[in-house]
Amino acid sequence: MPNTFADVPKAVWHADETGLVTVQAQPEWWRRLGQHADWPEYAEMFAQAGEQARSDDVCGVLGRTTYRPCRHNTRLYGPCPHHCETPLSFHCATERKKGGWCRWDLRKGACAHHPDSYEEYMAAIRADEEEEMRRQAVREQELRKEAEKRRTGTLGVACPYCDAQPGGSCLMRNGEEQPKLHGARENLWLHTNTASTAACPYCEAAVGELCRTSSGKIANQAHTGR
Repeated sequence: MPNTFADVPKAVWHADETGLVTVQAQPEWWRRLGQHADWPEYAEMFAQAGEQARSDDVCGVLGRTTYRPCRHNTRLYGPCPHHCETPLSFHCATERKKGGWCRWDLRKGACAHHPDSYEEYMAAIRADEEEEMRRQAVREQELRKEAEKRRTGTLGVACPYCDAQPGGSCLMRNGEEQPKLHGARENLWLHTNTASTAACPYCEAAVGELCRTSSGKIANQAHTGR
């Protein structure tokens, strides 16, 4: 009697994440194995292989007509729409006279048996879309405020790139003003803010002093850890 599947003769087997064990073999092999006195031990080996391969992330419910386990991955895609215990947002969910609830997917259109459920579904979608638009507007307003705060702060320092003075716009090479401030100027403002709150353990710059490089020049940015 074999102790491992490697010892099973003339058969190819496979166990998937649902616990389904598939054995492919010639009819003669099945007849001979069925008559073998140790057949229960073979069957137990296949059963253990299915149990070990079974994943908790897979639905695994047996189909009523196919008798094959459902492969829906609940970890990646959420509850299985076909075998979940409670209705999902896109289910018709109308209670049936014989018990249970209608599992029609309203994303495909109105349910032929319960048309009212589609109107409720679409109303919920419109409400969700309006709420998302409101949240997006709030996020955009916060981003605008943050951008204005950064611009106002950056204008408060001189630009090390184009030598624009505090309060003045950055300049292009031809001397004309440009609407966008140079990145080096914004880095200097961030550096100044950091220096005003803590000393630097790397270059030993005191509170209020900007970090310096090994050559003594002012660093473009505050050192990490400050």
